[in-house]
Order: sequence, then C-alpha cells, then structure tokens
Amino acid sequence: MGEPMTQLSYRSVWRLAGPNIASNVLMVMISFAHLWIIAPYGSEASAAVVAGGRIHFLLMSASIALSIATTALVARAWGADDIKDASAATASSLVLATLIAVVLGAVTYVSADQAIALFDLDAKTSALAADFVKPAALLNFVFALAMTIATAFRAIGDVLRPLRFTAFATAFGIAGSYMLVHGTFGLPKLGVAGLAWGTAAGQGIVVSWFLVRWLAGGYIFKPLLREGFDRTRFKRLLKLGTPAAVEQVVIQSSFIIFLTFVAAYGTPAFAAYGIGITILSLCIVIGMGFGAASATLSGQNLGASNPEAARASGWIATKMAVACMSFVALGAFVFRSGLASLLSVDPEVRAYTEFFIIILAIIQPLMAIEFTIGSALRGGGETRFPLLVTFMGILGGRFALGALVVLFDGPVEAIYSVIIADYLIKAIMLVVRFRSDAWIKTDLDEASDDRAEDKIPLVVQSIGGVVLAPIRAYFAKRRLQRPDNK
Repeated sequence: MGEPMTQLSYRSVWRLAGPNIASNVLMVMISFAHLWIIAPYGSEASAAVVAGGRIHFLLMSASIALSIATTALVARAWGADDIKDASAATASSLVLATLIAVVLGAVTYVSADQAIALFDLDAKTSALAADFVKPAALLNFVFALAMTIATAFRAIGDVLRPLRFTAFATAFGIAGSYMLVHGTFGLPKLGVAGLAWGTAAGQGIVVSWFLVRWLAGGYIFKPLLREGFDRTRFKRLLKLGTPAAVEQVVIQSSFIIFLTFVAAYGTPAFAAYGIGITILSLCIVIGMGFGAASATLSGQNLGASNPEAARASGWIATKMAVACMSFVALGAFVFRSGLASLLSVDPEVRAYTEFFIIILAIIQPLMAIEFTIGSALRGGGETRFPLLVTFMGILGGRFALGALVVLFDGPVEAIYSVIIADYLIKAIMLVVRFRSDAWIKTDLDEASDDRAEDKIPLVVQSIGGVVLAPIRAYFAKRRLQRPDNK
C-alpha cells in the first residue's frame, strides 16, 4: 500500500509543478520580449530597460512576499476544508496587495531619479530608465493583484487557471508593449515607457476578468469583502509576509552589490556573468515551479493536521527538483562551448562564460534544495528562518569570500566560485531545519517563529565582526582606487 501512495505523491507534486513551471517560463519571456522590442532604439534604451528592471524587481519584492503569506493562509484553510476562511484570506490578500502596491509605487515614482543614479549611467540612459520606472511604479498595483490572484488559486491546487491567466497576460502584454513602444495601429509612440504601459494593460485585462467573475460569484472563492478588511487577518498576513519581504530585498540588493565585485575584473568578466545568469534563468523557473508545489502541499497537509505528509511532500518535491535541474545543468555543461559561442563573439567572454557554466552546473542540486525545502517551510508558516538562511548564505558565503578574493587580487574564476559557498550554507541550514520539528505549526499564530526571530540578532552579532571586515575593506579599497580620490 505504501508504493501506490508514493506514486500518487510524485504525481501530485508534478501536477502542481508542471503548470507552475510553464507559467514561470511565460513570465521570463516578457523580460526577453522587452529587450527585443526596445532593441531598435539603441544600446542606451536596452541598458535603461535592464537598469529599470532591477528597480522594478526590487519594488515587486513586497508582492512576492505577500504571495508567500497568501499561500500559507489559503492553503492551510483549504486543507482544513474551510472554504469560507480561504475566501476571506484571498479577499484580505487582494485588499492588502493593492494598498501596499499603491504606497510603494508612489514612493518609487517620486524617488525614481535617485534610485537610477545608483547605477551611474550616462544622462540619456538615466532619463530613459526613468521613463520606464515611473509608469511601472504607478501601475505596480496591477502586477500585485495579478500575482495575488494566481497565488490564491495555486494554494488550493488549481494551477491550470493561473497558467491560462499568465498565457493571456503575456500575449496581450507583449503585443501591447510592441504597439505602444513603436506607435503602431494609430496608438501613441511612447518609446521605453510603452513597455510598462503595455505589460500592465495585458495584466489588467486578466485582473478585470477575474474581478468581474469573482464579484458575480463565478469562482469557488467568494467575494467576502467585509471579511477582507479584517484587521486580525491583515496582521497575520503582515507577520508572515514581512520576513519574506526583507528576504526578497536582501536577495535583489545583494545581486546588485555582487555585480560590483565582478565589475572589478572588467567588461568581459561582467558580460560573462550576465550571460551565465541568463542561462541560469531556465533552471530557476524549474526550481520555482517545484517550490510553489512544495509550499502548497506543505500548507494544505498542515491544515489537514498531517505533518508527516507535509514533510514527505517536501522531500519528494526536492528529489524531483534536484533531478530536473541537474539534468538541465548537465545539458548546459555538455554544450557549454556552443552556448558561449552563441551568446558572445568575444573569445575572452566565451572562456569566462564556459567556466561560469561549470559553476552553475555544480550548484544546481543546492539551488533545488533552497527552492523546495525553503518553500515547504514558508508554506507551513515558517518565514523568518528562511530569512536567516538567506542572510547567512549571502553575507557569510558570497560577500565575505568575494570581498577577500578581490582584496587579495584573486582570479575572476574564484569570484565566480564563491557562489558555491553561498548555496552550500543555505542548503545545509534548510535541510537541518526541515528534518527537525521546529518548523511544524498547528497554529500560524504560535510563537515558534518568534524564537527564530530572537536568534537572528544573536547570530548576526556573533559573525558580524568576522564577516563584515573583508566587505568593509573591499569598499575602502574601491574608494582609494577612484581617480578623484585625494
């Protein structure tokens, strides 16, 4: 009897992960489409979209974090067969997503020029980046609603509807972006700004369709608007979502900072890193798909008071993610020369790219653990410990070792390799936590997360002096190397 249950569990994970992976691939296509659409406007416009995209990703951190909290509440209510509570949690998430997106969007709009100045771009590129960021900030509430809607359906196991929503939003968004950027069919020619307006228009069509049907009672989620403004539920969402939001900010900020380490080795090394990250995006969407399945099953099983099933589904999702991501990594490793040649004509960039692909292949099993085990913890309501894990991996692995490599003039290959330490630290910490019972909660209002929160300052203080020293030295060295330094 155990064997059929195992097979069913694998099929259950794949039924959730497969459509999620397809949805993630469609979302990645939007970024590639933006670069293709804007390419005729020159390198400044392309650079502006890349820079503006980093700021927009940082802005989206709040929506991503809220989606994690939404998954935990909706999945648990669904697992407990409480449709009313699942509907109320969805309504509260939609209200809170709108409020947060409007406030943060307004702040980003006002401070867009200052944020873009961090990239130290030329005047023309900075102006174009502002043209992209400002409308994207004002329209961010559309993205927040679209993500919350998709998350709520995934949390109850309905992954095909979000896939259809994403497919329509992607198709309409790309078409709208193209027409508004170039001014076709009598539409205004908005240039870079057309990307933000067109993408939001595509998402807006899907959001409007959902809201009309939802208010008319066309979905299993009922429009419990009065319940949606419940303060207690707001507090639960914020309690679960705040650590996840901080984690997303840390991740996005660390990406930008680590680029400064790579940039110290020159343009070829920097370009190779960017190419490698582009190749890595395929593995990332696979990991995100299995991670979403892991979070959903974890929350549903804990809601059904079945912690062993929650743990088992996490391990199964991890095994499947490791297998799939390692298979893709193996293909990238075997064909690394062809990939490098396809994406660059510079021999030095090709050589760096081939080495970086090897590093990416090595870390795939570790990344799979981060996506699936980390998501299982978050789906169960454990959102503070993953924040500690992210902090330890990035600060203790990537930043400290990266700064040391630069300080001692190590080769660029060593800079690429430090990310192995980052993911190894995170994988070990997550597995140890998941094997324990500390993350299993029968009530999301328990104080077990508070205990983890109390440990974070203690851990940070204990390693701060050792880890931060090379990082501070690195930035001090950069200041001394500036031409205008006196």
